Amino acid sequence: MRFCSNATGDETNHLYGETVCVTDGTVAQAIANTATPEVQPFSIGGTSQGINMPDNIAFQPKSGNAILHEDAETTFETAHNNDLWDCLPDGQDQDLLTDGCIRIATLNDLTAEWTGGIFDATGTHFYVSIQHNISGAGTILDITGWDEVDD
Repeated sequence: MRFCSNATGDETNHLYGETVCVTDGTVAQAIANTATPEVQPFSIGGTSQGINMPDNIAFQPKSGNAILHEDAETTFETAHNNDLWDCLPDGQDQDLLTDGCIRIATLNDLTAEWTGGIFDATGTHFYVSIQHNISGAGTILDITGWDEVDD
């Protein structure tokens, strides 16, 4: 069992948020009530990757990739946009962090933010909302082009 959440942080104090996951052992351990929960960092904000203030998170079915939605204060220090980041799951290395993230989308509207992204069951359509945009109307995008991952 595993679930993940974002802690958004506080940019004015240079605390850029992070994504953490909690695991609760195997199914067998859960049935036997012997599992010990463990908190594991997944992505640390303000690192060289540039992810700041993660807010929402969505997982692509089968691949395990995580889409992090940035919700940064876009006027702090310099004006910048909110991004979507596609992060690999942790692989076979010495840490529990993502094995890398890439920026996949950027909002050019400094008043807007990403919210509520979710994949369809095939993992080939990612639906994400944009709120607080300059038009005053919410927008839902269907981002396609994702490869379907085989089992």
